[in-house]
Amino acid sequence: MSAAEEMEARLREDGIQNVVLEFADINGVSRSKQVSADYFLRSWEEGFSIPVAILACSPLTVPAEGSGVAEAINYADGHLHPVPSTLKPVPWRDRTVRVLCEFTRDGEPVGCDPRHVLDRALSGLGVDLEFAVGSELEFYLFDPDGDGGWVPRTPHEHECVTWAMEEANGFYARLADWAEEYEVPLDLFMHEYGSGQFEALFDYGDPREQADLAFDYKRLVKATARSRDQRATFMAKPIADQSGSGYHLHVSGWDGEENAFAGPDGRLSETGRGFVGGVLEHADALVALQCPSINAYKRFEPGGFVPSTASWGYDNRMAGVRVPIDEPRVEVRLGSADANPYVVIASTLAAGAHGIREGIDPGEPVDDHDPAGDRPALERTPELALRALEDDDVLVGALGEAFVRAYTAVRRQGIQDFYDRVTDYEFETFGEMY
Repeated sequence: MSAAEEMEARLREDGIQNVVLEFADINGVSRSKQVSADYFLRSWEEGFSIPVAILACSPLTVPAEGSGVAEAINYADGHLHPVPSTLKPVPWRDRTVRVLCEFTRDGEPVGCDPRHVLDRALSGLGVDLEFAVGSELEFYLFDPDGDGGWVPRTPHEHECVTWAMEEANGFYARLADWAEEYEVPLDLFMHEYGSGQFEALFDYGDPREQADLAFDYKRLVKATARSRDQRATFMAKPIADQSGSGYHLHVSGWDGEENAFAGPDGRLSETGRGFVGGVLEHADALVALQCPSINAYKRFEPGGFVPSTASWGYDNRMAGVRVPIDEPRVEVRLGSADANPYVVIASTLAAGAHGIREGIDPGEPVDDHDPAGDRPALERTPELALRALEDDDVLVGALGEAFVRAYTAVRRQGIQDFYDRVTDYEFETFGEMY
């Protein structure tokens, strides 16, 4: 039975009433339409109309001018096409399932659809290897403070402290129950360094499946928190004096059953070194893609466990790329937790594959010290990072000009939105003195 036949059978036999047509916009925000199961079964092969501009909006749904999919096409409709293999129950809804969707317009894939971008990147890697990836994602959990605000679930920095983890038992119990129903393998969950900060790590798998998994996991965490009158956020830096939340991507490369990243004495092979070299070569463009908000740039802190340089090292958590000793894989630590999983995986593999193809030398590792001041600093100015992306012919080619145009338009709109606002800091600092 094909995936489409299985999907239709489940909808007919399981008493399903509603189908959520879900997709990630260019920011990685979950968006959706809901239809009845009967209507879905009649219509899914033709697709469901929806404005294409919704893909290239701000998180608050302001379409970005210059994206190529808004005013340029008169805010025209495209179509959502369900991916049958992604059908799954929604644990927090009765008689409801969801299915992930892909965008087309005039019968062609939409260039800024994140799922299409990942497929495009994977089809153009140009190396005879199979890549496996695993996502490591951090988030903050907040409780209501009684005055309309929010406070972290735990009061202090408590990395791996047992009692602090137990403070989240109620949240975790519901998360674990729903994760099983939602087909999210929640195998590793821990309290991270920040107050109320938690982390999950997912095992290696197919890049497409892992992108869907990370997207689903974010949705699951936020739904679980809301069901308990809590709030969870993957915002990169929700608390000024606490740790930032990262999106670390673990990558391995395989030639059949042979680990292509494995060299002698537990070190990287030339293939693995080339992958790291490619990531470092494209580091500033990767920052633009994997640190999507202005807030994400506040996560970079020289001297901390968030990398601030284009560097690599064996078991060095201060480097931009970490390679565990005696475990030949690559952990790319550039991204922030608010990044779009499809874009993180597509851009990382595209950069690394370029390094393999060209034999890019990553230089010597920094194994025993903070590389700040010793290796090139990562770009901390959002506009300059976006220019680095636009000037990066390799990544533009891998991800597509249509995607880069839309992505940079949305990001620049976010920068302008920030500058159009007056912050509390500005008034507190300058209001009395000037």
